[in-house]
Amino acid sequence: MARFEIEGNEYELKLTYASAAHLDSLYEGGSLALVGKALTGSLDTFSHIVHAALFHTEQNFSKAKVDKALEQAFEAEKLDLDSVLKISNEIVAKSFFYKKTVERLLSKDPKAKKAFEELLK
Repeated sequence: MARFEIEGNEYELKLTYASAAHLDSLYEGGSLALVGKALTGSLDTFSHIVHAALFHTEQNFSKAKVDKALEQAFEAEKLDLDSVLKISNEIVAKSFFYKKTVERLLSKDPKAKKAFEELLK
């Protein structure tokens, strides 16, 4: 499972009902818009995904603290687009809640699916 370091501690990133509902509320297109942004490596969306995936810790990390930790990882060259894509894929596209829909969407275009899978290697 994906992990994230914040305030000197490492936490597992995972979605709960509350985090999925929160992410769904952020985009006009709801869950499908979220999936599209996650699959394309949107940094803004990634920040929201990490924030929501920390809800289960009950540490009540603010979005600002998550953004600061992401900025620190970026500046230390620990966070790049490859990491963003892999973590977003693991948390969103591979979560049981979104997985079937993502697989159906990608199956519509086998070339796109293959290209996406190559990016995640």
